[in-house]
Amino acid sequence: MGENPGKSVGHYADRPKERRRRNLLRLCCILFAAAILIPWGRSLLSEELETTFNHLYSPKISAGENVRVVVLSDLHNREFGPENTELTERISALKPDIIAIAGDMVNADEESLDVILTLCGRLVEIAPVYYSPGNHESNLMYEKGSPLESLLTEKGVCVLVNRAEELTVRRTRLLIGGLTTSTDGYEEYGAAFIKEYEKSGAFKLLIAHYPSLYYEALAEAEIDLGICGHYHGGQFRLPWIGGLYHGDAGLFPKYSGGMYSLPGATIFVSRGMGGHNGLPRINNRPELAVIDINGMRDSRN
Repeated sequence: MGENPGKSVGHYADRPKERRRRNLLRLCCILFAAAILIPWGRSLLSEELETTFNHLYSPKISAGENVRVVVLSDLHNREFGPENTELTERISALKPDIIAIAGDMVNADEESLDVILTLCGRLVEIAPVYYSPGNHESNLMYEKGSPLESLLTEKGVCVLVNRAEELTVRRTRLLIGGLTTSTDGYEEYGAAFIKEYEKSGAFKLLIAHYPSLYYEALAEAEIDLGICGHYHGGQFRLPWIGGLYHGDAGLFPKYSGGMYSLPGATIFVSRGMGGHNGLPRINNRPELAVIDINGMRDSRN
């Protein structure tokens, strides 16, 4: 049989050109997708410190006045700038009335306390610092005999271990408490303190590292503002859903980050600033939180 006269040499020559066009089109599509997805992926994994602003109305705050609280939690010995200079400069620029620290600023498996002591030494020059220990500090202090509490006190920090201190900011009286026990030890170590604490007519700001305390033990407690940490924002944050997971709470922690209204309280759960489990924070930048509390209701609400 002879060659098919319908297929010319030119027909075969066109095939490499067509392949080149297709390959060029694929390459353009890949580059276009990369131009969109790579910056997006980087933003999801960003470790840049984020300042968030939150508002709370309370009739206990003198009319026309504002009390600004800056919240730090779960630093886990991390530094933002040499000796946390970036962090302290940001906090100073925010002009807080109170700095509330909700625990786990250290790591229980590290002996050095330099990061937190240096940081607190600078923070007390900005505003009064109230520190309620988390599980890592508790491990250091009560299991390993670390002098962390006394060293913080020497720096001028008010360390709150199941107790409260009163503070007046301009004309507003606040009772700032620290609840350090988890739900497991609440009845033994925390219940009596909370029972007495609730009696106060001052604005009650309670720093308690574990959000799980508000699942049951404090679900209907009369507390004006609770401040928590511990869940690291749920590690991976999903749009419109929130935190994905924490080892203590499992999937979708009930209170993983942000402000929540409960029957007797409003709580703020910090997403934290560092980590200790080696997992990346996805769509979950380290958080420096600001809570403005004032006596004028937001007209948008």
